[in-house]
Amino acid sequence: MNHLGVDLGTASLKLLLVTSDGAEQIWSQPYAVTSPRPGFAETEPSAWLVALRKASAQLPAEPLASVGLSGQMHGIVPCSFKRGALHPAILWADQRGKDVLTRLGELGPESVRRVRNSWASGMAVTSILWLQENYPALYAETDVFLTPKDYLRWVMTGEVGTDPSDASGTLLYDLAQGGWMTDLLERMGLDPRKLPTIFDSASLAGTVTTEGARQTGLPEGVAVGVGAGDTPAAIFGSNLPVGDTLQISIGSGTQVVRLLPKLPEFNPSLNVFESVRAGVYYQMAGMLNGGVALEWVRKTVGLDWSSFYSNIKQKEAPLDLVFLPYLTGERTPYLNPDARACWAGLGLHHQPNDLLHSALLGVACSVRLGVQTLGTGGVIHFRLVGGSTRYVFWNQMLANVLQVRLSVSTQGDISARGAAMLGAEAAGLKWIPQQEFQTYEPQPWPGIDDYFRRFQDLYARLYSDK
Repeated sequence: MNHLGVDLGTASLKLLLVTSDGAEQIWSQPYAVTSPRPGFAETEPSAWLVALRKASAQLPAEPLASVGLSGQMHGIVPCSFKRGALHPAILWADQRGKDVLTRLGELGPESVRRVRNSWASGMAVTSILWLQENYPALYAETDVFLTPKDYLRWVMTGEVGTDPSDASGTLLYDLAQGGWMTDLLERMGLDPRKLPTIFDSASLAGTVTTEGARQTGLPEGVAVGVGAGDTPAAIFGSNLPVGDTLQISIGSGTQVVRLLPKLPEFNPSLNVFESVRAGVYYQMAGMLNGGVALEWVRKTVGLDWSSFYSNIKQKEAPLDLVFLPYLTGERTPYLNPDARACWAGLGLHHQPNDLLHSALLGVACSVRLGVQTLGTGGVIHFRLVGGSTRYVFWNQMLANVLQVRLSVSTQGDISARGAAMLGAEAAGLKWIPQQEFQTYEPQPWPGIDDYFRRFQDLYARLYSDK
């Protein structure tokens, strides 16, 4: 029997099919992230369904044993049980929630200690409060706020729910107690009944209904697991060990994570969330601008990745050109929704290739800053997973900028793989795939430490007084 993982990313949906012989096949369908106003980041949920139907139409006509899900975290879809989605999904990159941060700050330090995360725009709590303040009629009509993967599963099965990993990412969840913070919701003026019931990530959510099959293209009657957020699904899909390994994932955003056996103390520059296993947490440096910044630069300068990488090998890195990648503000370490991207040092000699090359350097420096903020005490292994791993030049550049030996996954979408594993487990079948990594040794790079200092100094000069 075959197992299917569905990964609902920020800019594309991926399907990973695991066949009975252990082979894996991947399909992908893109969709748009729109910004109708400065600081907004939205996607129409109907676009996710269109992408899923197109992708599932490519699946072989063989029986499926299970479907598992992973998805971009922190976003919300306001839903009516009668009408479906009432508003475009407000995504993790959205900054409108900064308008309610003062209101959250008035809850006091104890609330932050319970959440174990700093209040930040783009998180579900700020997006929900913003909707409540600006669209009270829509808020009143909303029966339930769902994260993206939970919305997709609701369409598939007709069952409403979420899992601890996505719930903890809303900042409405008590990490120490393991559940919604009903008292805090009431202090915020939010209705706890508008949040879904929390189920185990590897539990069975239901089966694909007749209507779900029509809307998604998946076969009716297939078992569907609850699933997890994309980062914890990637942790699960890569069998990340507890404690001694940092895992870097670069998709639209960038995450540097470390699994912990117990709940850490609050650190305002870092996030901590539930993993897919009870009592195991991950601490994360979350940077908002990974692939989203690189794709914006690539499109703006009119290059494609294949031609860029084929030409860049013979050229020196433009260390006289510094790029801040903060197109959508930044979380770790600055917690600054108003930060913006820029180039510093542009000259007549710079070409489009230099702009894109410097964008890679800027994202690599943001990863280094995330690693530095998370800390490396006791860490002996560094991993890289995610879609960017297919580019050898980028893998080596990252190892050089970080100055560490980097183990790079040679396999497909790790979040989709984790989703497939969770779906299989929900259907009563254990599947633990073998992991494959390629090692990149750091090469000496004169000037890279000075470049990293200038990268930090540029941000400080622009934003230290804000």
